[in-house]
Amino acid sequence: MSIHRLTQDTVGKIAAGEVIERPAAAVKELVENAIDAQARRIDISIAGGGVDMLEVRDDGRGIAFDDLALAIEPHATSKISSIDDLKALTTLGFRGEALASLAAVSDLRIQSLAVGEQAGGLLRVSFGDAQPARRIAWGGGTAISARDLFENLPARRKFLRQPQTEANYVTRIVAGYALAYPAIAFSLDIEGRRAFATDGSGDAIGAAVAVWGADIAGSLVALSRPDDMPEGFEISGIVSLPELDRATRQQQFLFAQGRMIASRQLATAFEQAYHTLLMVGRHPIGCIQIDVPADRIDINVHPTKAEVRFADDRLVFALVQRATRQAIVGHRPPPSIPTIVSSPLDDWTIQRRLSLAHPEWRSEPPGSEPRLATTLHDVERANGLVGGRKLPVLRVLGQIASMFVIAEGPDGMYLIDQHAAHERILFELLMPGFETRSSDRQLMLQPVQVALTARDWETYIDCRDELTAVGFEIEEFGGSTVLIRSVPTVLKVREPSKVLLMMLDEMAAGGRGTSRLESLAISAACHTSIRAGQALSLLEMRELVMQLEGCSSPLACGHGRPTMLRMTAEELAKQFSRR
Repeated sequence: MSIHRLTQDTVGKIAAGEVIERPAAAVKELVENAIDAQARRIDISIAGGGVDMLEVRDDGRGIAFDDLALAIEPHATSKISSIDDLKALTTLGFRGEALASLAAVSDLRIQSLAVGEQAGGLLRVSFGDAQPARRIAWGGGTAISARDLFENLPARRKFLRQPQTEANYVTRIVAGYALAYPAIAFSLDIEGRRAFATDGSGDAIGAAVAVWGADIAGSLVALSRPDDMPEGFEISGIVSLPELDRATRQQQFLFAQGRMIASRQLATAFEQAYHTLLMVGRHPIGCIQIDVPADRIDINVHPTKAEVRFADDRLVFALVQRATRQAIVGHRPPPSIPTIVSSPLDDWTIQRRLSLAHPEWRSEPPGSEPRLATTLHDVERANGLVGGRKLPVLRVLGQIASMFVIAEGPDGMYLIDQHAAHERILFELLMPGFETRSSDRQLMLQPVQVALTARDWETYIDCRDELTAVGFEIEEFGGSTVLIRSVPTVLKVREPSKVLLMMLDEMAAGGRGTSRLESLAISAACHTSIRAGQALSLLEMRELVMQLEGCSSPLACGHGRPTMLRMTAEELAKQFSRR
C-alpha cells in the first residue's frame, strides 16, 4: 500500500483513543477544564457507567460564544501559546485535545455562558459532525454532556467493562479530585442517585468524610511540612492512621502540580511509611499532593497526563515517605511492647478457667484421675470439627512483640502468628453455619448506622443476600446508608460498622474464596480476629493454640498466609554451632 494521508475523521478517532479510553477519562478531562475555569462548584452525573450519558456542569468563567466552534478543534487551547509556556504552567489542561477527542466519539452538547456576555451558547457535535453554534438562555458557567460514547467505534466499546465497573472508575476519579480540591464543592450522581457531595468549605477532613463516610473521620490526619523541605517543594494532603486500612490501593490518590497521576514509585514511598504498622496485604488510604518547582517536573510524557517525570525523583520519594511517616507516628506513637511474664498458674487453675469460658470442655477436680480438660478431641468436638490431628500437642512458652506466640512441640519450636491463627479458627467455626444458612445472630442493642461510599453501596447490593446468610441483618435506611441490626454471634463483633466496611472493601477487590459465601467468611474472620500488637495472657495463648490444634487446616489462614513457622531441634542446634 502506498503512503497516504489519513482522513481527518480517522485521525480524530485515533486521537480520541489516546485521550478518552473510557468514560472515567472523559470525566477527568472535563473536571480539569472546570477547575481551570475557576469553578467553585462541579456537578457530575453519569448513566450506564458513563457510556450512555455523562455530564459535567460547573459555575466557572464559561466559554465565549465565538470560541465554541474552535473549542472542539484539535490542539485548540486557551492555556498556552508556545512550548515555553510549559515551563511555568499553572493550568491542568494545555494540549487542547479533550473536547476534540470527545466530540469525535460521542453525541456532544456544550452549553456555556462566558463572564461578561449577556446570552449563552449551545454547540452540538454528533460524532465529529458539528452544527453551527446558537444563542440560548443560560444561567452561567458550563455544562458539557456526552451521550452514546464510542457508538461509532463498536470494537472499542466492546472492550469497556460492565456499567457498574465503569461507574466505579468514574467514582474514583471524582473522589480523588474532591479530596485534592476541598475548596470546590463536588457532587456525583450515578443513575440519578447521589453517590456523594462535598461542601467546598476547604476542610480536607470534611471532604474525606463526605467521600469515604463518617466512620473514618477519626482515623485521618493531615500531612505537615517537614522541617527540611527544600525551597519550592510542598507535600500536603491527608493520610490514614494505621488503624484504618483497606484490601486494595483503590483509595490511594497521588497528585502532582494539581493533576491526578499514577506513580508506582510514589505509591511505594507512601506504603513504606507504614512499614511494620500494617498487616501484610493491607493498604493505607489517603490523598497526597506534591508540588515542585516548574522546571523540576515534566508533565508532558503521557497522552492523558497520567504520568509525570521528576528531575529529583529520589528526593520526591523521600519527601513523601518522610511526611507520611511523620504524620502517622507523630499523631499516634506506636505502643511499647509489653513484657510477657509466664503465669504461675498450675494445670488445675488453667483447666478451671477454661471450663468457665467453655462449659462443654469437661474438667476433673483435684485428686481425680489427671485429665487435661481441653484435649484435642474436646476442641474438635466443641468446634464441630471432624478428622484426625493435624498438629502435635504444643506447649505455649510466651509471646513476642505482641504478635507471635512461641510454643514447643515434640519436633521443635513453633512460632505462631496470633492473627492468622485466630482467623483460621474463626473461619472454620463460621463455615458450617454459613453453608446451611443457620448462623446464630446477635442483635444489636441499638442499630448501627453506616454511610456507604458509592463503591461500597454497589458491592453491598451485589452480596446482600450472602451477608444475610452469614448472620448480618442489614436494613437499607435511605440513600446509601444502611442499619446493622444483627451480626454473627461467633464473631464477637465490637465495631460492626468497621467490620462491614472492611468486608465490602475486600469483596469489591474480588474476595479470596472459591465462592462469594466463602469469601465473606474469610473476610469476616479476618476482620474480627485477634490483631497483631494485642498482648495476650498465657491463658489466652494456650486457648488459642489448643483451638488451632483442632482445626482441619491449621497451617494457613483463609487468605493463604501461614499461621506458623517451625524450627526443629536439629536446626536450632545448628544455629548455635552444636551440630
